[in-house]
Amino acid sequence: MKIFNRPLSVYLLLAAVILMTFTSEVEGRRKVLRGRKTVTRTYLRTMAIPAWAIILLVALGQILIGAVLYIILKKTIVDAPLQASYTVASQSA
Repeated sequence: MKIFNRPLSVYLLLAAVILMTFTSEVEGRRKVLRGRKTVTRTYLRTMAIPAWAIILLVALGQILIGAVLYIILKKTIVDAPLQASYTVASQSA
């Protein structure tokens, strides 16, 4: 008995990666009391996945969408059977 169904876990992992690409960098501020002065410190946390991975995912998505559109248009427009909407003119000599 498997705990995780492989295809379901793969889809969940891909969905998590895609959702992480939409999260922006997180900024946190904290006031630190140092003597009588209040110092504000800013903490920045970088994104979960690097920029090159986001670019790679976007590029693969565009290639996949382009391939699907190409197949759909090829089957509907280019390879569509011609219907006779004209008649051959009779030539009398």
